[in-house]
Amino acid sequence: MTQPDAFPHEDLVRRMEGIQNRYDAYDVLQEICGNTGFRYGAVIALPPERDQRLADHVLLSNWPAEFIRGYDESGLLTTSPTFASARRAVAPITWSWQAASRRRNKADEGRARDLFKDFGILNGVIIPVGTARGPRLTFCLLGERGLPVSGEIASLLLLMTHFAERLQVIFDDVDGEPPAKLSDRERQCLVWTSAGKTSTEIGAILGLSEHTVNQYITSSCQKLGAVNRAQAVAKAIRWALID
Repeated sequence: MTQPDAFPHEDLVRRMEGIQNRYDAYDVLQEICGNTGFRYGAVIALPPERDQRLADHVLLSNWPAEFIRGYDESGLLTTSPTFASARRAVAPITWSWQAASRRRNKADEGRARDLFKDFGILNGVIIPVGTARGPRLTFCLLGERGLPVSGEIASLLLLMTHFAERLQVIFDDVDGEPPAKLSDRERQCLVWTSAGKTSTEIGAILGLSEHTVNQYITSSCQKLGAVNRAQAVAKAIRWALID
């Protein structure tokens, strides 16, 4: 497959300036995928080390729901060498399903390989980007095309840095007062979530079942207008609902 030349990121940066909501952001993400030759793109709040569900941290993506569900049902997040590297990385990481699968434990290697192949995910690039506030973002571009070369990676890093700045504005729309008051339990669950604890661990700390913890986190998301727990934590911090 012929790889595309370096894309005109200036045009995409200008498009980003017009982003007003998640729908605009999704359109830009689709355009980034089209221009770079990657089939799939996602913006992820970098999961803490012990988290088990990738779905809780996906802020924006065109990944099939079946892929994310299969990833979580197979328990691949906790053993992911890619996310382990992204937690320490300051530069983009190139990724291939063959190399990544071999770095997993034997029990997960086959499940990971089959899942990626089923959805045509062979190669990609993972771009961690720090933000002025809130969780660290990770941009994932995946597909069948070859690995990007150094010049393209540099352009992608520049582009995603601009994208992160704009996304922060729409994801963290916390002008005025909070839309609803959190209960003590909801606040406690978010505090421990922000500390990187899983629902199971939070349940053990608070003397609650994992199911009950998930219910409190879900109700917190609804009250704060957040799409998942990562965004709920970010909004709660900015509204000073939690420390």
